[in-house]
Amino acid sequence: MLARILTAAVGIPAIVLAVQIGGLPFLLLVELLSLVGLSEYYRLTRVPVCLQVWGFAAGALLLIGVFQGAPGWAVGGAFFLGGLLIILVVSFPRLSFEQAGSAVLGVLYVSFLFSYLLRLEALPAGRNYTLLAFVLTWVSDSLAFLVGSRWGRRKLAPRLSPRKTWEGAAAGVAGSTLVLLAVHTWFGLSAGMAIALGIVAGVAAEAGDLAESALKRFAQVKDSGTILPGHGGILDRFDALLLVAPVVYVWFRLWR
Repeated sequence: MLARILTAAVGIPAIVLAVQIGGLPFLLLVELLSLVGLSEYYRLTRVPVCLQVWGFAAGALLLIGVFQGAPGWAVGGAFFLGGLLIILVVSFPRLSFEQAGSAVLGVLYVSFLFSYLLRLEALPAGRNYTLLAFVLTWVSDSLAFLVGSRWGRRKLAPRLSPRKTWEGAAAGVAGSTLVLLAVHTWFGLSAGMAIALGIVAGVAAEAGDLAESALKRFAQVKDSGTILPGHGGILDRFDALLLVAPVVYVWFRLWR
């Protein structure tokens, strides 16, 4: 528990600072999260090294394209990298299209979903929305963990994650909803819209957590990595954010 608290005490201020500075420092943070997250995903799915390198390049270029606001450049890069991937699979008999599919899925699951942090940051008042996505995730995760550990009885998805409970999940959804109710006027939301977004974001956080649990169950490991003492890997810590960030982005993009 002490390691978990110390990691949070260092990591949370660093993330908040990067969000508030924005621009290139925030891009570098997202690139780092994506790179480490991808490496964890590829280790869990046993993707060959040459395809991992392809995935790292594709993920980095995708994030740069989103940051630069250059969709045409991003599409061109995607076609180039897609062609390169096919050449790699055809040229090396030991590589399979199934492995290539895993490499592509990793970019979509990790880098593409992380890119919504950059999309959020690019909105008017986007730094506030970005910070909101982080806070919703942190509160939801923390309450789900605390309530589930102390009072959880009914298993949510025992085949995927034996420790997840309905009580913890409900606490996580309630936490994200209460956060939005507390700040809804600041973000120009009605109380009803705040409750709706809080529920959707809370459910997304739980879904993100379960998706990563399924990945770990497939790989038969407890944690995706060890880079964050007390928390595990990047995917262990940011799995919920991977779905919360797109939810917050789409919500404010459509209804602001």
